Amino acid sequence: MKLKAITGGSIATLACGMLSVHAQNLNGTLNSGFYGSALAVQTINTGFGNSAGGGDASGGSELDAAYGQVSGGNLYLFIAGDFEAGGNQLDVIIGGGGSTVGQNTLSTTISPMSAMNSSVLSSGMNATLFLSMNDYAGTWYTDAANLQAGTSTGGYVGAISGSSGIYALSAPSGGSYGVSGLMMALNNTHTSTQGAAGAALSGATSGANTTTGLELEVPLASLGSISGNIEVLAAINNGSDNYLSNQLLPGQPVGTGNIGSGILPANPGFFTVAVPEPSTWAAAGVSGVLALLGLRRRK
Repeated sequence: MKLKAITGGSIATLACGMLSVHAQNLNGTLNSGFYGSALAVQTINTGFGNSAGGGDASGGSELDAAYGQVSGGNLYLFIAGDFEAGGNQLDVIIGGGGSTVGQNTLSTTISPMSAMNSSVLSSGMNATLFLSMNDYAGTWYTDAANLQAGTSTGGYVGAISGSSGIYALSAPSGGSYGVSGLMMALNNTHTSTQGAAGAALSGATSGANTTTGLELEVPLASLGSISGNIEVLAAINNGSDNYLSNQLLPGQPVGTGNIGSGILPANPGFFTVAVPEPSTWAAAGVSGVLALLGLRRRK
């Protein structure tokens, strides 16, 4: 097994043929012991309607808080909220300030993400992967666009099925475009208590009080060459990715209404997921894999 070094805070490919290490049992419910504090908390009430709860969050979509962790060769994201089962998209854009291969101005030929072309990310964020996901009639669908320089790849990744808003940890299947190692779990049963759209965040079950939503495991290898920490922007959009709500993470200023197009607002922001220092990374990830290999050799 060949390991490439991690130096200067860079994320490099850890191994050829090395299995990623699953850090936890993803189930769409916040594990605060693993994630720690929220990296972004919503600031305003949703303009896409309140969810009545129950199976598949009937009635509305909102983003309440975001959490992240890098462990075992994967980026883990937990996005608390609810996603209306009528096909509204959850867009998750991932990249890094030190990326030499990503996009600061979105440009892709892959639908529906191409509806957001010309959107300018905040200074310092260069996106390398764009995931667009939706809940429709008991199925969670995923499309992806590779935003790394020199590529125009992407497409329908596949779907996972659920029951009454609960989607067990799965890799999307049935698509024509693969993101190797991508896993997800969803608990879409949140009942929203937000007030008037665009007003300052309110409601007993909103913001950091929301503990259910979407959980993602994204292999670092799918993000290309990123130096330093990982930056993420999440947004609720319509089914065609051309009518953004006011629900972004990080949250927008109080009084912000639905954006109403596929173009992101100026300086939309991002939240940052810290990448462990090389020594921490080795202790948490690589050494564990080497230990497993050692056990195999002793048999």
